[in-house]
Amino acid sequence: MSIENGDLEERLRRAVEGLPEGLRAHIMRVEHESMWLADRHDVDPARASLAALGHDLVRHLKGPELLAMASLYGLKPDEIEVASPILTHGPIAAQILTQDYGFEDADILAGIDCHTTARAGMTPVEQVLFVADKVEPNKLSREPALGDVRETARDSLDAAVLRYLDMNIEKSLQKRWLLHSRTLEARNDLLRRIGAVEERES
Repeated sequence: MSIENGDLEERLRRAVEGLPEGLRAHIMRVEHESMWLADRHDVDPARASLAALGHDLVRHLKGPELLAMASLYGLKPDEIEVASPILTHGPIAAQILTQDYGFEDADILAGIDCHTTARAGMTPVEQVLFVADKVEPNKLSREPALGDVRETARDSLDAAVLRYLDMNIEKSLQKRWLLHSRTLEARNDLLRRIGAVEERES
């Protein structure tokens, strides 16, 4: 299925229309934010739009439903995902696009898959979705500190993702949330890529 024929976008927009109102509004805000980031960082806006439209197709489902769906689509959640099933909604959405929609754009699928946890080696289109999902206006109003992530994203997607991961890890430690290994791998990868690794103290 090609992006150019518009069929996938039309099908995704119909799917989004069937989602709960609050989630639907969130997806539209993420799409708008993705367009802004794509324009600043020379990312194809059509691909950014598709990633935004597809990223939260099952975000409204409860934990047991997500785990059942993960099994249905051939996914094997790890221990962290079983304990926090919400982490599976991205991988499930990516499989829906692959198996039900016949979509094959690896970068978009990877971006949807990891938009909650991040991952090492994210491409610009993946980073656009990741950042847009975190700094859309409603989330920004609830957590103004995220404005720093958005401002950083004006100039560097790498730095913006790293800034968000630092904030998220700190928050997770305070709240005693489980951290996914992909989040830690993503942060380590970005520190190396940006050259921000400091020598460890003894």
